[in-house]
Amino acid sequence: MSELGTRLREARVEKGYTLNTLQQMTKIQKKYLQAIEDGKYEEVPGNFYVRAFVKQYADMVGLNGEDLLEEFQEELESQAEETDETLVETETTLPSRLSQRQGSNEKNAWEAVFSYLPVIFLVAIIVLIMLTLVVAINRIGNVEQNTTVNEPNSSSVVSSVEPDSVSLEPEDESSEESIETEPELAANQILVGDQVLTLISSEGEETTYEISGSFSDFTFEVEGLGYVWLGVYEDEMMIVDDTIAEGDTYEIAEVSEGTTSFRIRFGYPEGGLLIVNGTELPIDNAYFSDTIVFVLNEDTEEIDGTIQEETVVSDEISEEATNEFQGPAVLDPSNNTGNE
Repeated sequence: MSELGTRLREARVEKGYTLNTLQQMTKIQKKYLQAIEDGKYEEVPGNFYVRAFVKQYADMVGLNGEDLLEEFQEELESQAEETDETLVETETTLPSRLSQRQGSNEKNAWEAVFSYLPVIFLVAIIVLIMLTLVVAINRIGNVEQNTTVNEPNSSSVVSSVEPDSVSLEPEDESSEESIETEPELAANQILVGDQVLTLISSEGEETTYEISGSFSDFTFEVEGLGYVWLGVYEDEMMIVDDTIAEGDTYEIAEVSEGTTSFRIRFGYPEGGLLIVNGTELPIDNAYFSDTIVFVLNEDTEEIDGTIQEETVVSDEISEEATNEFQGPAVLDPSNNTGNE
């Protein structure tokens, strides 16, 4: 034990510290504290750490670390020289050991390579066999294809000789006429199924479409985009007061006979899609898209009214004719009394 180590140990014992306690207080490993007390500075990693550990040890046990380092400077320097010599000897011996280890590692690597050689050869042979088979199969396929191309096609020769196989009959014009063409639509018209809707108003609080023909030619469906209230009116009379959820479909397959105005309202504009005759109906009203109205064409209403009026007139005429016609004349027997 060195004189510096003895001084430090006595101060520690006087304070009542054990090496374990001092280790926790200084955060220096116990083996380094023990080496400093025993004067075995070579066990501490480097002269710098020796001086740092000694100073921290001394300050912790109540001694002045700086003064202690100056007092035992010669001891520490002599110990540092011995440590340097030891390091030099270690550095000279390490390369030889490293070279030996490297040589052994290289030898082991070559042995591992040689041990895998049989497996490598076996895999190479298998790959070569597979490539040979692929090439052979391709050659056989090419030979069969060339043989098929070179063989004459008897059926094609026969068909080219027969003149009856070519049809010289004129095309049926009625078949061309039977092809249905879509009607030409105006800018404000839309085709739904085989019917045409005409947009007559998209301003104000309603979007109004005019239909030609009858409501019996139209079917209406509402597909819910969210939970929404649905109201349906025939000539301002409510016929549907219901709610639909997201993904549900409400179908109005038939409109009452004699209806001239058909109205559909949503609880809010984004609540649902309106599908007419299987076609989604776009709503062009940028401000009020929650109400859509369908009305009959005015010409259709006038024609219906004329027909009804003529029917009523004809009924009245037939009734008057029936009242005037009394059947064949019959002689009154009271007027023939003088003849008796």
